[in-house]
Amino acid sequence: MLKVLFLLLSSQEVPAPPPQAAPASDPPSILEPLYGTLRVKYRYRATPQDSDTDLYEIVTLSYGNPEKDAVTAALSARLAEDLDGNRKVQGFYPFSSVDDRYRSFATQRLYTAYLDLRPPDSGVFLRAGRQVLEEFPEAVSMDGGLFRYQASSQVALSLFGGLPVNLFESSPAGDAMYGVSAEWAPTPDRQGRYRVEYLHLRDENVFGLHRDDLVGFSLDESAGFFNVHARYTLLEGNSRDLVARLTGAVPDAGFLFQFQGTYVFHRIEALSYALDPYASFLMDLQPYLDLVLRASKSFGEAVSLDASFTARQLVRNGVETTYNHEFKRFELAPTVNPFETLSLRVSADYWNSSASDFWTISGDLSWSLHRDIVLSAGTTYALYSIDAFTGEEHERVRSYSLALKWKVTKASSIEARFSFEKNSVDSFRVLEVGFRHAF
Repeated sequence: MLKVLFLLLSSQEVPAPPPQAAPASDPPSILEPLYGTLRVKYRYRATPQDSDTDLYEIVTLSYGNPEKDAVTAALSARLAEDLDGNRKVQGFYPFSSVDDRYRSFATQRLYTAYLDLRPPDSGVFLRAGRQVLEEFPEAVSMDGGLFRYQASSQVALSLFGGLPVNLFESSPAGDAMYGVSAEWAPTPDRQGRYRVEYLHLRDENVFGLHRDDLVGFSLDESAGFFNVHARYTLLEGNSRDLVARLTGAVPDAGFLFQFQGTYVFHRIEALSYALDPYASFLMDLQPYLDLVLRASKSFGEAVSLDASFTARQLVRNGVETTYNHEFKRFELAPTVNPFETLSLRVSADYWNSSASDFWTISGDLSWSLHRDIVLSAGTTYALYSIDAFTGEEHERVRSYSLALKWKVTKASSIEARFSFEKNSVDSFRVLEVGFRHAF
């Protein structure tokens, strides 16, 4: 105790030494503002007769901080390897995919690769490279340039041009795209937005030469916990579609809802791939009215209920096709969390169409074994599904799965999943092991 008092008195009597300059720090690394994610996934699939083994790597990179840096960049890409080399199988092969059309065992896809420039205090924004025009209703991919000028706090003007991106086209010869847009925000808080846009696309593909001109008008308005969105488009000077959506919430009651209506005015046949790939493949989209109502209600912290209703009705003497027909769909999906470490979700669907009526049950059970380890098991049913990695299409898919996710560090995780899938083609056993790292 006496030693402590002596030290305290000494510190009061002896003046503190003058502050010294901090040692010079090393200059920041050129890679310091680089961040992104890396995902590696191994997948083994087998039927009673055949098997297939593939490896996928997906990388997303960002350089710089858009909030403060004048120059930033971004990139996203995928690399896939066919490890067993079954690419030239004669006859039917259940694991055929778009990648098998290439001679190499490895295929690459570049989704985005662009450079952004924001001169300080200029109101100017420039983007060059492979990009997605996300604010455009169709989210068109483009190799080219975008120029945006913030004329005032309420008005923004944009101009863009380049080549439409088709990941599976051998040559972009004969393709071109360009367009303009203007936005107006009537209030300083920008809760309301009005937008008009024009897009011209020239696309030469296996279906022929397409010249499409699209004009769109959209509005967004917000008031408290409610938001209204509407969009009207014209294709080649004729009304194409009208979309209206109302979203709202009652936070005190734990209630959310959304109502959306879509009206397609005329029959739509093959279009440029970038504008509407589904119309290109299906060749014929009949006019229809589509109504969707979704709602969610929480009952305390342990129970919640999601519900939805969808109805599609053909209009203007539309004729049903394979992927465009009249139907009604009802869905109820309760979620129960009886314990902090346990969660159960069940989904029941009922489909009523002119061709058939059927109902399905899906469910998922998640159990947190440890704060960093989660075990889950479930079953799902899909009338139609597309594999995100290969682009393969399947119908009437019932699957059962068991998965384990381990968060190794704050930035890295490992996930393993085994599933059994039965669809219109065959029955499949699938083993997937993935690693994800964020930096």
